[in-house]
Amino acid sequence: MKRWLGLLCALLLFTACGSSKHNVNQDLMHPDEVFTLTEGDIARETWLANKAISGEWTYKAPSVDVSGKNLLAGIGKPVAKGKLKKKLNSAYKKMGLDKAKPHFVFNPDGTCAISILGASIKGKYNYNPSTQSITLKWHGIPMNARLKPDGKKKLHLTFDADKLLSLIRLVGKFNDSSTMQALSFLMDYYEDVRVGFELKK
Repeated sequence: MKRWLGLLCALLLFTACGSSKHNVNQDLMHPDEVFTLTEGDIARETWLANKAISGEWTYKAPSVDVSGKNLLAGIGKPVAKGKLKKKLNSAYKKMGLDKAKPHFVFNPDGTCAISILGASIKGKYNYNPSTQSITLKWHGIPMNARLKPDGKKKLHLTFDADKLLSLIRLVGKFNDSSTMQALSFLMDYYEDVRVGFELKK
């Protein structure tokens, strides 16, 4: 009798362990479920990234972003940035940007608007916070830039020199030689120099 009772207990214990193991396996997620991103996941992450830079931003000062080893014939980075900022500030004043300040609006839904000297356009943008890169799109035309948050109340929006000139032509509709001449010095610098705007909220 004791022998049969022992076998019965062992059988019940084995069944309970097997059932418990089965339940654990049921709770585990399949690798495909862990690494599969849904459209909802992507939309949520995009909205959160956009939310971090959303709002109305107004021009405060010129912004210069430099990189590379052979920058400006070996001039140190802080000196180079200071010299470029002075030149850029002078050019912006000739264009009147210190009075009619550029204005940018970024919305969480990926739409944006930009206004320079009374001219404004609306478009869309894609922002990647990990690389601090942003692509602005107007009428299907993409324009790449760097967007670097500086705290919660300040942004640095910088472009390659030729892209900044294109932006000013596109939005400000500047075609007169005096305005373009004010910024022509930008074409003399290396490709690893980005120039643009320091924006405040």
